[in-house]
Amino acid sequence: MSLILTRFSVRSRVPDCPAIKGFIETSFVDWKGHLASVLFLGGCNFRCPFCHNRDLVINPGGFEDVPLEYLIATIRKYRAHWVDKIVVTGGEPTIHKNLFELIGLLKSEGMSIKLDTNGSNPSVVKGLVGDGFIDCIAMDVKGPLDRYSRWCGSKIDEGKIRESIEFIMECGIDYYFRMTVVPFLHQEEDVYAVATELQGSKDLIIQTFRPDITLNPAYERIKPFSPDKMTRIKANVAGIMSGKGWKRDEAPQVSDLDFRKAEELYP
Repeated sequence: MSLILTRFSVRSRVPDCPAIKGFIETSFVDWKGHLASVLFLGGCNFRCPFCHNRDLVINPGGFEDVPLEYLIATIRKYRAHWVDKIVVTGGEPTIHKNLFELIGLLKSEGMSIKLDTNGSNPSVVKGLVGDGFIDCIAMDVKGPLDRYSRWCGSKIDEGKIRESIEFIMECGIDYYFRMTVVPFLHQEEDVYAVATELQGSKDLIIQTFRPDITLNPAYERIKPFSPDKMTRIKANVAGIMSGKGWKRDEAPQVSDLDFRKAEELYP
């Protein structure tokens, strides 16, 4: 029996394990191409105004903890039915002490693990990968790196974001990047700037903004881009990622009114 399993066998001996604030037994959408369980950790060091996990970010104490005993028992039950993958998400998992302990426990149960991260703690990401704990990483890229604090609602060390991106692209495990496109906060060329910065990476998934229970309530009034526009943006991103470029004359003109609305939502 491993050290981690021995320590788990007596609940009180698991020191400062991050509180688990949510658990989905099976999901088809949280690990691209795979069926997986999903584990949520509370809290985040970003304050992205468009975040749709508002309560998990700013009030994680309002959620009951999911007991580790229940989590492990459920993992074992579903693993017997071919669910051998779990996503560790948040919030931002890498802000938590003893994240290594929790992920090591999951790994000792025979689970493949995907980490969702905002990339702000590259040393943690490197340590987890170096220890062989992580099988896939999904990193959310909020916008062009030269204005990163604007997208995140707090002061961000852009160097650490870049360090995480470079490490993820070179670390040898599966990964992909994601960007949520938010009208008024992002202009269309911001999306293409991110795609240009990530050229050479495996994948950049462009996500449609969801205006429900956002961290900044004003963002709940923003309408997502239309499906047709998102299809065009995704096609242009695919062109950039493949080195073919994009048609700049397709980008819409932005009016002064658009900029005023944006400033009202995110001064």
